[in-house]
Amino acid sequence: MRLLWLSLIFSPLTAYADSIPCEPAAGMQVVCGLAAPEDMVAAPNGRDLIFGQMAALGGLFLLDRRDHSVHAVWDVASVAADGEWWGTGDCRTPPEAIHAHGLDLRQRADGRWQLLVVNHHQRESVEFLELQRAEGDRPVALWRGCAVAPPEGNLNDVAGLADGSLLVTHMADRRSPFWTVVKSVLGIDTGFVYRWTQQDGYRPLPGTEGEHPNGILLAPDERSFYLNVYFGNELREHALPDGQLLRSMPVEKPDNSSWSPRGTLLVASHHASLWQLFRSLDQPHDEPSLLPFSVIEVDPRRWEPRVLLEHRGAPMGAATVALERGGRLYLGSYVGDRLVHLPDPAAAPR
Repeated sequence: MRLLWLSLIFSPLTAYADSIPCEPAAGMQVVCGLAAPEDMVAAPNGRDLIFGQMAALGGLFLLDRRDHSVHAVWDVASVAADGEWWGTGDCRTPPEAIHAHGLDLRQRADGRWQLLVVNHHQRESVEFLELQRAEGDRPVALWRGCAVAPPEGNLNDVAGLADGSLLVTHMADRRSPFWTVVKSVLGIDTGFVYRWTQQDGYRPLPGTEGEHPNGILLAPDERSFYLNVYFGNELREHALPDGQLLRSMPVEKPDNSSWSPRGTLLVASHHASLWQLFRSLDQPHDEPSLLPFSVIEVDPRRWEPRVLLEHRGAPMGAATVALERGGRLYLGSYVGDRLVHLPDPAAAPR
């Protein structure tokens, strides 16, 4: 969730959290030394996780689940030399660093793996990378272009389609932060979903308007997508290609979603007032937030939610993504120096 400009407006209300030691707590193990690992995806090799950093030096990294060691996935010098660009025709130079927000990994029609990254460093953009050695040990990424957002664009999360087009959430007009706050408080729509193609660029997708659209996740058959409307407290399913609203359910402040191995949606949900959010957003990135959160599991067939996890306190709050792999649940956040993992709550007796 990228709302850092809100904290600037409401800075008198903010406060920093106390120092939280990098040690296990509440049944959670910690991986520290990071900088705002806001989103993560599972690598095709079935073992590793790929995450981005939204703060400090940024970057894209791999978490080896065997020993939870961290390894770089992309170097700024790793640029395609074959002249094949997946982004817009005028984007030929990678950023000096990637400050990564939302991520998406999907196999293109030709079988290659495409890693999409919402970037906030130097430009507001979606960066296109090809994940090489994707199913082997230590995958690496090759930069293949970008799509720079429109002037008003304030991007959050992204979902790629097999044909090379993409969907990306636009939270609010970044040129008018004050009025965006006012609209959010009054319950007025602030953003929508863009659909991007190489031919037409960014085009708003009708019917996707909402109060701070956040996470977006494509259905496996690409006939619909799931949209988290953060300040609207709503999870929606929209049809493709027309964006028609198919169904919705209330979920408090939903951030990112992921698919579980069971074929269910895992939605990170925050429990906080606006004041608490502003306070959390103003924290330095070497301290985790303790914002209370839940992970909500939704079976798309029955369209019924259940609380998979509720947490408040150490070792980390403000989880923005929950990714289940190998019998463990991995959680990242938009602020702080860590991610955490714990035994899969879905496997616990109920």
